Formats: sequence, structure tokens, C-alpha cells
Amino acid sequence: MRVILDVLDGPRKGRSFVFDRHETFIVGRSRHVHCPMPEDVALSRDHFLVEVHPPLCELRDLGSTNGTYLNNVRVDRARLNTGDLISAGQSVFRVQVESAESLRGNEDSSTSRDRLLQTGIRCTGCGAQAPPNLTILGGPGSDGTEAVEWWCGLCRSEASALPQLVPHYTTLRELGRGAMGVVYQGRHNTTGQMVALKLIMPETATTRAAIDRFLREMSVISQLRHPNIVEWYEQGMTRGQFWFAMEYVAGSNLEALAKAEPGRYPTNQACRLTCQILKGLEQAHKLGFVHRDIKPENILISQTAQGLTVKISDFGLAKNFRGVGLSGLTFSGEMRGTVPFMPPEQMLDFKTVTPLADLYATAATLYYLLTCAYIYDDSSGGDLIRMLLEEPSIPIRDRRKDVPRALADVLGRCLARDPEQRYPDAASMRQALKPFC
Repeated sequence: MRVILDVLDGPRKGRSFVFDRHETFIVGRSRHVHCPMPEDVALSRDHFLVEVHPPLCELRDLGSTNGTYLNNVRVDRARLNTGDLISAGQSVFRVQVESAESLRGNEDSSTSRDRLLQTGIRCTGCGAQAPPNLTILGGPGSDGTEAVEWWCGLCRSEASALPQLVPHYTTLRELGRGAMGVVYQGRHNTTGQMVALKLIMPETATTRAAIDRFLREMSVISQLRHPNIVEWYEQGMTRGQFWFAMEYVAGSNLEALAKAEPGRYPTNQACRLTCQILKGLEQAHKLGFVHRDIKPENILISQTAQGLTVKISDFGLAKNFRGVGLSGLTFSGEMRGTVPFMPPEQMLDFKTVTPLADLYATAATLYYLLTCAYIYDDSSGGDLIRMLLEEPSIPIRDRRKDVPRALADVLGRCLARDPEQRYPDAASMRQALKPFC
């Protein structure tokens, strides 16, 4: 499937933008956006964003002055469909959603959906018929057919309420819930080993090929071993849920530490913990892995004889889960938790981010630990994406005067909008932080 945005009017009239995978697309006057139109004074610098995950497509106004219009109605956020018209400033964009079958000229997307439903797509749990508006993400199976995994709402609820169904593990208690799923403390029935069990339900009907690819990619991630990275033991799928058995960390996370004493966490201890994050990232980056979602809640803390120890969790999980079509649109449930720690280049092109993105996110995490605040001023309720793309970070000493000026300078370099102005690697950033430990 693919999504096409045709420009019907405005400075870029006649151009078409084609998306066949998960991407973001930003329109505005800024030269840094995907479709820059500096000559259109009616546009804001970052006017609107379209997030595409074929066949899903969503429009977000980025706090523009003159507004973004969908079919002549001003909107802040809306799901897009074939034939919709987006208007902003002098420009008009038309949305087209094409299925693989329509690209081959055999049948349109509605016919394709009907064909799939006629093959008997039913709930894997209870056998209920799939609804007519079912969206299916993921590529075809190896034999060219669509082997689809889909669970109805009732079976989803039952699966979530019965975590003890994870094979050869006994679930003991819930540890937490987040945008990516639920985490339980569990015990291996044979060895007695304590683990953290993470359960995630795909958000859409999903092909077996996509499921197998996701499990393969997570199997590769599970080979990553380091004292400052949560170890992955095994993974699988039961009753429509992915499950992951991971190292159990008996402790809190950096978000909880920051909130326990807002703006008063010791600077030297915060820098020591950050250096541990960078040790784990240094090893991962050497092996070619980029986390892409470093943030306080993903940094677990355990108490050892040597003191507090950092463990980076969820390595590669969010990236791989979205990448194979198991989730819908990226920013629907994770906006406030992830975007404040995301570097600008990841918003513009999240597929090709480098290890420097993890360094930026680590600096934003240290900033949060010291101040219990984001690097931007979000008190006004403004759009976090626009802040990320346009606004400079607030100097940390504006929020906490006792932070040494030299440390503030290090953080300023780490949070540079241009990746090339940051430290070149995790080891260099760790050396810069060592004097403050």
C-alpha cells in the first residue's frame, strides 16, 4: 500500500509526495521541513504534520497562526481518507490511499478488503467475524497469501486479564503500564528465575509475516549483553499477545527519582547515573544498535553493593514494533512521554537516525533528572512537536541555579539542534561528564 499527497494549488502546485512506509511529512516556511515554502507568508514555520503508516494517515496542525483545514473545516488533528483535501496558506493537498491490488490495476482497496474478508478473517480467540472496516497492516505471507492475526475486543480484554497464560512462567504481580503494554513480575516454572514479563497487544489486524519478522528482529536485539542494559531472555506470542521475558530489575526508574525530590536531585549522582547510561549505549552503538527511545521511564535503577546501577530497558522495542506494522500511528499515545526527549532529526526522519540521537535523548534525560522539567517550556500547553522543531532548549541554570556553569555548557552542546555540533560518540560525552561525578 502507499499514500500519495498531490499538491493541487500553491507554490508547489503539480508536485506529488509518495509514501510506502511509516514516515512523517511536515509542511511550513522553515527550510528544515520536508515541504518548505518560504514564499508563502500565510504559513507558519512548521505549519502541519502528516504521519503516514499505510494505509493509516493522520493530520496534525502544529499550532499554526492561520490554521490547517481539512475539507474546508479547521482542525487540530484528524484521520485522513482518500479524497480528503488539506488546505494551509496558499496550498491545497489531495490525499490518495492506494492498495497493492489497485497499483497492479486488478482491484481497488475496498475490493481488496472484501476479498480478504471473504476468505474468512475471524477472531483468532473466539471465531467472531471481522468488521467490514478492518484495517490490515503488514506484508503478505511467503506463499503470497495474507495469513492474518486478529483478536476481537472481548478476547483482547480476556488476554490482558490473564497474564498467567505466558508459557512456563507464573505471573506474580503487576509492575507497571505504559504506551507499549503491561509489565509483570514473573517466575520461571522450572528454574525459579525471577523475570520481568512484558505483554504487548498489536493494535491492528496483522499478517503472520509481520509477526514473524518482529520476533526475528527482537531475537537479534536479545543478543545485546551489557551490565547497563536490561537483558532479554526469550519472547513469543500467546493468545494474540507478544510476551517478552527480561531481566528483572528490583527498583525504580529515573522518572520516579526525579519526581521524588523535584529539582533537587544531587548533581554528582545524576551525572554518575548518566555515565552508566552512556556506557551501555557505547557498547550498543559499537554493535550497530540505536535505541531511539531513551527517556527517564526507560532507565531502570537497581540498588547494589556498589550503589545505584542503571539498566536501559526496551532496546529496539518501539522501533521494531512500529517498523513491521504492529502499531498504528506513532504519536497517538506517546506524545508527552517520548517527544520531549526526541532530537529534531528523529522527528524529521526517524528511520535513519544515528547514535547521536541517543546522546541528545540522554542529555534531555539528565536535564529532566536535575530539574523534573522538559528542556522546553510546556506550561503553555503548546504543541510539543512545534517546540521540538522550532524552540531552543531552556538553559538548565534558568531552572536550577546550583548546576555548575561548566556542566550547563556540556548539556548545551549535547542538546545542539545540529547533530554534528554534539559530542561525536557516547565515550566522548561520558568523558565530558566525568568531572561532575
